[in-house]
Amino acid sequence: MERNNKKNTGASQPDHKSTMPIVEGPATVLVVAADDAFTGSVISRIRDAGHRCETATTLDEARTALQSGEFDLVLLEAFLESNALSLITEARTGCPWIRVIAWSNQPNPDATIEAIRLGATDYLHLPEGLEELPTRISQAVSQGRSHRQREKKLQRLMEACETLRASKDEMSEQVDVLCSDLASAYRNIKDQMSTVEMTTEFRTLISQELDVEDMLRTTLEYILKKIGPTNGVVHLREAEGEYGIGAFVNYEWQDRNIMPSLEKLGDLLCGPMQSEDGLMKFEDAESFAHHDGVDASLFEDAEIVSFTCNRNDTCLAIVTLFRNSSTPFTDEMAGMLDALRDILAEQLGRILRVYKRSASEWPIESEDESDWGDLAA
Repeated sequence: MERNNKKNTGASQPDHKSTMPIVEGPATVLVVAADDAFTGSVISRIRDAGHRCETATTLDEARTALQSGEFDLVLLEAFLESNALSLITEARTGCPWIRVIAWSNQPNPDATIEAIRLGATDYLHLPEGLEELPTRISQAVSQGRSHRQREKKLQRLMEACETLRASKDEMSEQVDVLCSDLASAYRNIKDQMSTVEMTTEFRTLISQELDVEDMLRTTLEYILKKIGPTNGVVHLREAEGEYGIGAFVNYEWQDRNIMPSLEKLGDLLCGPMQSEDGLMKFEDAESFAHHDGVDASLFEDAEIVSFTCNRNDTCLAIVTLFRNSSTPFTDEMAGMLDALRDILAEQLGRILRVYKRSASEWPIESEDESDWGDLAA
């Protein structure tokens, strides 16, 4: 297989300021890849990091290895076979704590998204990311082991709950209260795990993009997938106190030009919202409909939710979602949006840093010849 050595600028990049997660004891890694010189260098890198390593060159060999052994992580070459990514689901079906990192020799957004949807923890581009491999493996293994510990704790809690139920005749009231608390804790832990999986998926999706408009379109598509049909607009910071439309979704009125109304909505909302840290819900949006320049039918009998994306005490963007009050925004949606907005602000800040670093600026030379001193001739 020919391996591309061009520098990758579009795939997920780790924060180099983060430290290597602590992994207690060596991990056992199954490398599923073609048997070539590069795979050998990958295996060497894994073993040099202190981990145990086994190999499989086909999906059938990988399935056999997974049935006969216990692994912390599978490192899967995404294009080893036509259906190689199916191994992600197979590996995690029986052992959900197993983490899978897929990789390919060049950026491939479609493969990246498909791998994440199937349950992969990460997606690398090798050999470009070979130096990062030990860190990414340690991160994935740490997550997997934490998941496994949580599952064991949950199992022990459920077993304890069943033991207490057996003595319900003697301590019925106390057992009922305790079981209720345990069930609540179980639900809370499950909700937290779902949130972690959702934010990991979202961070992976938008980290593929270094173009602001593409990243915002991906963000709105992801939000609509989570909360259902919704109209939305993102107002980006252009200057101090000034915001312009960066992306929008016209779900209900595709036969109309709603841009003027969205611009007016930005004039009304962005000023008050830029200093807000939380999510704002406007259950009575009829007041927006009565402003000049706004199509009243957009906001009559509607709910509006708006939130800021702040980075380093600066409001980088304001996201506004609105739809008919017959399908209201729920508290669960509020929690989901609150988790996603921090990741969106983080990626916006990263893109701005990339743009600033790539901007070329010539030094300003003084026109005053006296600056040259005695050397001016």
